Amino acid sequence: MSFCCSEENKKRLETRLNRIEGQVRGIHKMISDERECIEILNQIVSTQAALKGVWKEVVRGHLTHCISHAMEAHKNSDELIDELVEHIEKLK
Repeated sequence: MSFCCSEENKKRLETRLNRIEGQVRGIHKMISDERECIEILNQIVSTQAALKGVWKEVVRGHLTHCISHAMEAHKNSDELIDELVEHIEKLK
């Protein structure tokens, strides 16, 4: 199954991911520059939160497009739901 998201949402996600790439590069530079540990940890937490935001948007798209369309078409929606639940369980 392909990525299910509008072109507008795709652009927003790409922008967010570019920002996250910058944050990761910033963490690398902070370590190279021997910055305070707590500053580095704060940046890591911020980056994790940003990634979680992207994750939420991709899950939202999956639910509203892939799973809802499969349910409407009476196709493999149970399989898609099981797959998503398995993914969510990996987050623990």
